[in-house]
Amino acid sequence: MVTPLMPMFQTHLASPPLGRRIGLVSGIASGACYGVMIFLIHILAGWVPAAEITFLRAFSAVIILLPFIIRHRNQWLSRASRLLWLRSFAGAFSVLCLAWNLQHTSVGFANTLFNLAPILVVILGAVWRQEQLEVGRFLNIVLVVLASTLFWYGSRSEASPVIWVVGLSGMIAASVAYSLLKSVPPLWGPLDITWCLNLATLPVSLIFKHGPWIAPFGTIGLLLGAICGLSLIGNALANLSFRSLELSTATALIPSCIIWGVLLDVGEHHFPATHGIVGCLLYLVAIVRLAKKPPTANTSVLANAVIELTD
Repeated sequence: MVTPLMPMFQTHLASPPLGRRIGLVSGIASGACYGVMIFLIHILAGWVPAAEITFLRAFSAVIILLPFIIRHRNQWLSRASRLLWLRSFAGAFSVLCLAWNLQHTSVGFANTLFNLAPILVVILGAVWRQEQLEVGRFLNIVLVVLASTLFWYGSRSEASPVIWVVGLSGMIAASVAYSLLKSVPPLWGPLDITWCLNLATLPVSLIFKHGPWIAPFGTIGLLLGAICGLSLIGNALANLSFRSLELSTATALIPSCIIWGVLLDVGEHHFPATHGIVGCLLYLVAIVRLAKKPPTANTSVLANAVIELTD
């Protein structure tokens, strides 16, 4: 028996041209927000712990978005919210890992590890039947990752085993969170998804919080406020991008922050500008190739599993 919930759990990847344009613009704008935010988080290294920054980002978003999500107050604990909560806790863990690495290594190396996610996302998308694994498209995703790596090549940093473990763990968690977005029911809009992610981030950040809290006064307070605002806007735009684009293209737009976040590592590490220029050019070529032709859409295995539970 098919229940009325079934249409909500279909993976919609065939977006109309207008939807794709909105998705591309949203993804690029999200990358700009994240690029500046990453710059500011690194500046606060040594002043405010990563777990505290993560908590404040999440808390402010939960309060600000509360009036917009109240309409779903009777559905947050329903079966229709299961994948949303699973995605949110995976995303919360990835956010904390990236914030921690940004304060314990260079921005470049933290981003290099995190930006490996598109490759794993494409593989997960094929396994979960969200997109067919097309050779040409997969090579474009590899090009995105290579562009990010080349862009940050001159960012010299000592990487301890802990940094590798935290970075790769965050990358895997982010890949799972990105992939789950395509199976979350359309009932949940970008603001709902953003609110849920930030609510899930609160307990995760508190688990890893150690030491006294830093009073956010003066310049520190202004920087924290900017980080919170950029995080909220960037997250909502990223969710809109994932709703409007196919999984591989939306994920490939995440590293676009390499275009906007160059100032910090250029100032600190003085790597040749040619690295950044070539990396950006490779990245733009890959994005243009990805955006030209959507992949073949499939019905998500995760979506079908949830449908079976509701039959």
